[in-house]
Amino acid sequence: MVEVRGSNHRYPSYRRDDCFYPHTADEFKNVWRTHFRSETSAESTRHRLQSNPYFNAYEAFNSLDQNDSGCISREEFKRLIQSRGFYVSEKEATEIVEKMDRNKDGRVSFAEFREEITPKSPCRH
Repeated sequence: MVEVRGSNHRYPSYRRDDCFYPHTADEFKNVWRTHFRSETSAESTRHRLQSNPYFNAYEAFNSLDQNDSGCISREEFKRLIQSRGFYVSEKEATEIVEKMDRNKDGRVSFAEFREEITPKSPCRH
């Protein structure tokens, strides 16, 4: 009789993400869509850089390292971006460094820079 009897377990009639109000769920999806679109765009740029025979990561790094310290600081990123006609706040410049700075020393070394500009996925043809 025990083997024939059905289970008492009931699957939930709701999804795990039903804890959000509909508007919040839409906004949550939009955040992820934006994130994936941004990452896809960045990866596409990484692939274009890698396939460009005239691009040299070391020379690009050295052009950013204005004071020849061997690292790129927040101020150097900010100066470069502003020289191209874009406004960048202190917070945004800090976020750029934090994204690339693996060892959290407040500066971006060549290894960290190269890691950031190297494609993360195989090239699609």
